[in-house]
Amino acid sequence: MRHEPDTSLPRASGGLDRRRFVSLSATALVLGIMAPKLAQGAAPDTPTRRAADAPHLASPFLSIDAQGTVTVYAKHLDMGQGIWTGLATILAEELDANWEQVRVEGAPARLPDYVHLDYGAQTTGGSTSIAQSWQQLREAGANARAMLVAAAAARWQVPAGDITVAQGVVRAGERSAHFGELAAEAGAQDVPEVSPKPRPKPRNAYSLVGQRGLGALDARAKSTGRQLYAIDGGWPGLKVALLARPPRLGAHVARFDASAAKAMAGVRAVVEIPGGLAVVADGTWQAMKARDALDITWDESAASTTSSQGYLDTLSEAMDSAEPEFSEERGDSAAAFAEAAQVLEAEFTFPYLAHAPMEPLTSMGRIEDGECYLRAGFQSQTINQQAAAEILGLPTEKVHLETIAAGGSFGRRAAADSDWIRELAQVLKATQGHWPIKLMRTREDEMAAMRYRPQALHRLRAALDATGRPTAIEHGIGGEGVFPHLLKIAPEVHRFSVILGNAFAQYDFPAGRLDWWRADLDIPVETYRGIANNHTAPAKEIFLDRLARAAKTDPVAFRLNLLAERPRTAAVLRRAAAMLDWDSPAPEGITRGVAVQFADETHIAQIAEVSGTPEDYRIERIVCAVDLGLAINPDIVRAQIEGGIAFALSNTFVSELTIENGAAVQSNFHDYPIQGMYGMPRRIEVAIVDSEEAPTGIGEPGSLLAGAAVINALERMGAKPVTSFPYRPA
Repeated sequence: MRHEPDTSLPRASGGLDRRRFVSLSATALVLGIMAPKLAQGAAPDTPTRRAADAPHLASPFLSIDAQGTVTVYAKHLDMGQGIWTGLATILAEELDANWEQVRVEGAPARLPDYVHLDYGAQTTGGSTSIAQSWQQLREAGANARAMLVAAAAARWQVPAGDITVAQGVVRAGERSAHFGELAAEAGAQDVPEVSPKPRPKPRNAYSLVGQRGLGALDARAKSTGRQLYAIDGGWPGLKVALLARPPRLGAHVARFDASAAKAMAGVRAVVEIPGGLAVVADGTWQAMKARDALDITWDESAASTTSSQGYLDTLSEAMDSAEPEFSEERGDSAAAFAEAAQVLEAEFTFPYLAHAPMEPLTSMGRIEDGECYLRAGFQSQTINQQAAAEILGLPTEKVHLETIAAGGSFGRRAAADSDWIRELAQVLKATQGHWPIKLMRTREDEMAAMRYRPQALHRLRAALDATGRPTAIEHGIGGEGVFPHLLKIAPEVHRFSVILGNAFAQYDFPAGRLDWWRADLDIPVETYRGIANNHTAPAKEIFLDRLARAAKTDPVAFRLNLLAERPRTAAVLRRAAAMLDWDSPAPEGITRGVAVQFADETHIAQIAEVSGTPEDYRIERIVCAVDLGLAINPDIVRAQIEGGIAFALSNTFVSELTIENGAAVQSNFHDYPIQGMYGMPRRIEVAIVDSEEAPTGIGEPGSLLAGAAVINALERMGAKPVTSFPYRPA
């Protein structure tokens, strides 16, 4: 959709660093998922919503209509992280556009124009959207600006060097024209004919990038209820579909009687698809009541019997007695432990977590004249398009995707097998495309979908010498990665998704060892905000704090001594400490906890101030210092960190998904709570490091540390040491 402006509506980690991981991920994604379909060619969609009868300057990333409106086509999904505003800001800066005339809409599914430059497919994830689009969009904006200047120079017969551009207006002396007046002439040129090749602006010339108060392009639409999500609206004649799914993973329909459901008013069809029975009705309530009326006998003979505790027991047994799947060592850790004055050990278990986006996964589709049109918050357009094409028996160029904003994802919409889009395509196929279909999920449907953040078991061991200096670290991790489909063709990628962010890689211990164990798991798992960092960072940081206490060393100084090879990480830790005058005593009744991480090329540190007792505490303040290179929109960066703190507190203290006998126990927010206003810090303060480096990501790094920082404060108060999550000190 079109979004109105507010005014009008490195280091080695398990033998694989992150850059290598990105490269391998791209290769693996193509080999494992897309290769058979890429040979069929890419869909020739063009961005829509342009004024069809107006002249315009167009490229894959922008168009300018006759009124001077600049529409930016975002190849990445905005799931609430503000990425559409960020991408538009980069392009508008180079174009010298009037921000009040900038709009954004999702780009169609089309390679190679909208390929993720790191992953080799059109997709969003890993906090990479700004980083990998930065230079691409700068050049797109600069090229379009140069074409407008060339058009003005030709019209007015003046040298291009005499022309200035500002706020969407091109000027030469007394003459001026807004972008729309020049768009047709500019659009008639070939970009390569613009010479010399335009150069993006120097940073000291920025008027949009890096500025506070710019605002988000979708802020007004969201605050007035006009933001369009897939769960809203639709097409004429749209029908709503709901699935009756098996009660346990692996069960299937043995027999069913749909006569009562079909007799209900507004019910159009009941069809069987691989995932269960789909009820198609005129409205959501009718579909829900009809689904309840189905009489289904389920065959559970091959259903899963997996339980959360059973899988943890299996992991524990493997870590006790089996050889690790992968090991890496540096230095002589055995000698360091043999000579240690102190040896500390810790174990942490992390539960399954549901993604629980505010908007349950919803998608719409229709078939017209042998072509399929889909509308949703697509996070992985390439594989979503190919999944639908495969099921419907269509070439990919006949499957058209309209990407609209999504009400959250946290990795769920990036499912490698496109399960939610496959279900929509299966319903469209089963109903022979007779109606446009909106496939809905209730909160209970989403919670029971058996797609979760995997469990993990961490065992850490460290050696300190007689002076308290750390001499060795061992970090053992048990768990499944989030790319099991890549286990055979790209094992490094799968492994990396379990061990990323571990203590062995993040800190400069003189010696150390990293081990990873896995056990077969029949529960599908998915990417989750932070990938492995969401469990490796808390385990590492809580253990590091215990080491500092055992060494009788200041926790900031202790970490700084282990960050000599990460000067930017050390710098954000110093900055966070300075924000609350760390070297002075804490205010009376306040205990502090520290956490730091390098994730997604971003360096971040958080320090929590906590009052009260371990049993009855209050988070008074969390300060955060972050170095993410150039901050495109500082206000959105702050918002992401604030939301990330809530996310981390949820994962640490309140959220847990339990599986028993192949089914989820929790079903909605009454038994799967997320962090509310109560329990949030009274104050959150964010310092963004002024950096000359290229921009990196913030959506995931901001969500990793707050829980660990609070736990470190609680343990310094005397709380019982955490061993499992969610942590409920008592």
